[in-house]
Amino acid sequence: MNIGQRLGIDSNRGDASSSPWPLSFMQPIYIDYNSTTPTDPIICGGIQPWLEHKFGNPSSCDHAWGWDASEAVEEGRQALAGFVDCAVAEISFTSCATESINTVIKGFVSRTNFERKKVITCATEHEAVLAPIRQLQKLTGIEVDILPVDHMGHVDLSRLETVLSSDKQMLVALMAANNEIGTIHPVRAISRITHAAGALFLCDITQAAGKFPIDVRADGIDFAAFSAHKMYGPKGVGALYVRGGDPPIELEPLIAGGGQERGLRGGTLNVPGIVGFGEACRIASAVMAEESGRVRKLRDRLEEAILSEVPDTWVNGDRVNRICNTSNIGFRGVDACALIRDMHDIACSTRAACSSGAPGPSHVLKAIGLTDEDAYSCIRFSLGRFNTEEEIDYVIHKVIRSVHKLRGQGGV
Repeated sequence: MNIGQRLGIDSNRGDASSSPWPLSFMQPIYIDYNSTTPTDPIICGGIQPWLEHKFGNPSSCDHAWGWDASEAVEEGRQALAGFVDCAVAEISFTSCATESINTVIKGFVSRTNFERKKVITCATEHEAVLAPIRQLQKLTGIEVDILPVDHMGHVDLSRLETVLSSDKQMLVALMAANNEIGTIHPVRAISRITHAAGALFLCDITQAAGKFPIDVRADGIDFAAFSAHKMYGPKGVGALYVRGGDPPIELEPLIAGGGQERGLRGGTLNVPGIVGFGEACRIASAVMAEESGRVRKLRDRLEEAILSEVPDTWVNGDRVNRICNTSNIGFRGVDACALIRDMHDIACSTRAACSSGAPGPSHVLKAIGLTDEDAYSCIRFSLGRFNTEEEIDYVIHKVIRSVHKLRGQGGV
């Protein structure tokens, strides 16, 4: 069963000409899982009561509706803590990973003496990191180092050691896995270097969560951010891990209000979202190993067929150390936007969803050394839980057909 059937989409938008597939198969095929994932139907069912009769505010301490909601929130918190292997008290809920990241970066800089602060990141980082850093640099004058990467998207760890040689209070912000090309950073090595210099380590684990195990303690992470909607949970809920200890790490709250989340994040909690987030973590823990292997085989099937059948194509990023579901492929001489339009029943993307309307080529592809022309020819295919082998074979057919058409070589 494909994603269109799972989610009740009924659309015959495919072009049946020159296709071995029956018209009944022509459903929209979703392979843009890095931008968002469909909420698993099991999770939808579990959320429903919290949208209907279990509607209490978890901060309401005087009646059963509030007590039930508070208990549900804490059960969700326990599920997240188990998922990343931390103490329950180290997890706070936010609206998304972007808010979690902003809370850390802005909360770190705002704790007095910002002129002594330094933030270090890299050129392929998500805009959720780069944008607040640029904003704070403009407003406060903090020192910022944006490290270059090599052609596979890796940071030079010796360069990281060099820029950490400072008497400033430092924060290193580097993601676990890149959202556009899939390259995985050596998180434990980064944390060792960071801590040896007395700095703190913020890791965006959004794209890694659910694809490979994350152990924030063993990995040496001080702050971690992730979102439910990237792992088959609902939109509108994220999480922030802040390492505990004595003395505790102190951050100024990004959102001040009613003192929720131990004062780190004010505002009424999204109970249905938190319930769904907890269930998403429980499901991911149970199926991660098997699912990752299955999705990797589908990704490799897609990639190998396209590279063997379409000349002048290449894969961006590290083809070995990358997340299991992601393939960023360049089609020389083809405009990626035109290619996506021609494959109108295939949902994929040219870059991160948060930057899809931004002018210019992908900053990630530029950072790994692509020219503007080549960067504009790249498509990110990101697969997921509900993709099937039949769907991937259809995508292969459509990609090959559309590329040849746009290159003026006729159909296949």
